[in-house]
Amino acid sequence: MLKKILAILTFRDLPINRKFLLFSSGYLFWFLVINLTCFSALFIVQLKADIVIEEIIPWGRTSEIMIRKIRGASISVHKIIISDEMEQANQNYSNALKRLEQCKAYIITMLEGGTIRDISVSIEDNYIFYKTRKIVKPENIEFFKILNNQLKSLEDLLTEILSEKSGQNNREKILSKLREYDILTKDVVHNLNIFSNDVSKQSEDFKEQIQHILYLVIVIVTISIILGILLSIIFGYLMTKSIKSNIDLLSEQIKALSTGEIDLKKRLKINSVDEIGILCKSFNSLIDSIEYVNSFKKIIEEDETIDDIYYRLGHIFTDELGLKCIIYEIFNSKNTMRVVYPANLDTIYCATDILLNCNLCRTKRTGHSVTSEKYEEICKYFLPSSAVDHFCVPIIIAGEVGGVVQFLCERDVNCNSQEVEKKIGRAKQFIKEAQPVLEAKRLMQFLKMTAIRDSLTGLYNRRFLEESSGSITSGILRRETNMAILMCDIDYFKQVNDSHGHDVGDMVLKETASSILETVRSADMVIRYGGEEFMVILMDIKLGNSENVAEKIRKNIEDLKVKIPSGFLKKTISIGICEFPQDTANFWEAVKYADVALYKAKETGRNKVVRFIKDMWMDQNY
Repeated sequence: MLKKILAILTFRDLPINRKFLLFSSGYLFWFLVINLTCFSALFIVQLKADIVIEEIIPWGRTSEIMIRKIRGASISVHKIIISDEMEQANQNYSNALKRLEQCKAYIITMLEGGTIRDISVSIEDNYIFYKTRKIVKPENIEFFKILNNQLKSLEDLLTEILSEKSGQNNREKILSKLREYDILTKDVVHNLNIFSNDVSKQSEDFKEQIQHILYLVIVIVTISIILGILLSIIFGYLMTKSIKSNIDLLSEQIKALSTGEIDLKKRLKINSVDEIGILCKSFNSLIDSIEYVNSFKKIIEEDETIDDIYYRLGHIFTDELGLKCIIYEIFNSKNTMRVVYPANLDTIYCATDILLNCNLCRTKRTGHSVTSEKYEEICKYFLPSSAVDHFCVPIIIAGEVGGVVQFLCERDVNCNSQEVEKKIGRAKQFIKEAQPVLEAKRLMQFLKMTAIRDSLTGLYNRRFLEESSGSITSGILRRETNMAILMCDIDYFKQVNDSHGHDVGDMVLKETASSILETVRSADMVIRYGGEEFMVILMDIKLGNSENVAEKIRKNIEDLKVKIPSGFLKKTISIGICEFPQDTANFWEAVKYADVALYKAKETGRNKVVRFIKDMWMDQNY
């Protein structure tokens, strides 16, 4: 879960350009957060300041002016009482009434909103004015309505006092009205002082709120800056690490690949699905391909025969790469070629003449790849009626073309298409890896054939018999069949060498070997056992049939005419027979019994076939 969260926060699976774009957007986000916080705080502070400037301060100032004017009015009322002349009393009355009316005007302005003008009563001039907002709180509205009524009461009392004064009424009655006026004045001033104190308290509260907001802004901005820097460092490090680690490892692997020291078991860890992740995945695919090709080479090195290698190549081309192909093996010594894959192919797409003369094949002759995609009749021995295009690739063995891989594409599939070219390019890698192995296998095959073949006659030699006798006899016993061993010896062969020379003797041996090979089946084995002696192993033969085959060999040799410089030469052959496992279950004992029967044929006149019987061998040990 934590890895998934980190992958999302570090934009692991996004392309690199979007990754850095979003990372930059993160910086912009924190910048906006800080600025929005500051602007929001300034806006709130501005609102609070407007309230203080346009409401709190004007209300408090107006309350103080009203208190001052009410007190001034109270002084003028007292002056009315003590005035000796009515003119002075009337003047004080006029001053007091003006102050009270100004207070009533202030109340109306505060209830409705507007401009407060502090007018000097003595000189009747504006010396200060300011604006105030409309009072909206119900309790304040009620307070000022009551206050307005009290001011009206003061005006009424003021009029009564002046009336009493002008009527020369009882002084006690005037003083009583004055006391009533003072009590009401005191009550009004007290109420205004309470309102002023409340306003002052609100002002202090707003100041505290503004300070709190500023403090909170400082904290939020500081935290945002620290958090933004911290997150930028963390995610920047994680992003850089996720990119740099794979780049470093990729560079290291590419360097190792270039020097041939790469560990094919090591793979790049794919931490993301961005361009770096895709590159790592592609590199891993390349290493997988190299490892697979290397493992393929190791596998074919352990294959038993060359045909096994061709079959494995064909299997990869057809089953894994999805290519249709035919693989030809070329025998330069015989100037022939044969199809080795697929097995038992009925028809080929080339003229059969190339099988008998491999130089007719353009790829074999030139040693270059040949394709009919651009030039349909580039190879005149490729049959145009096949309705397919071909792409032929040579297999170079020991510096010459030792085979040809023919890839076939249906006419509606372009052999030069990107997909097919990619597959053929992959196939060429396997061909390249197979070439040295095929060369080594061919060399080993040649050396082995040289070791187990007689150089004069081309027959198997005695070494082959020693190496293969175990598998031959085990196969006969497993199949529960019979095998006949024929020991054949040319009669009076020494006379040929003495009379005509060893060259003629070699010719007689070659012709004899060819005659025996032509007489027996391809499944049978003909071995030059030594000198002029040949062994014939008749595989899976019915009991009694061996004598017929031996007689046929004898008759063909008897009729054989060997052409020599002086004319023709005829020879005969003696043959001894032993059947395995009827006569014995021991192979080498059977060879000895056949040899005993051969000597019996020699002793009894030569040019004959003798079947071994137990009376011919009396010793217990062979």
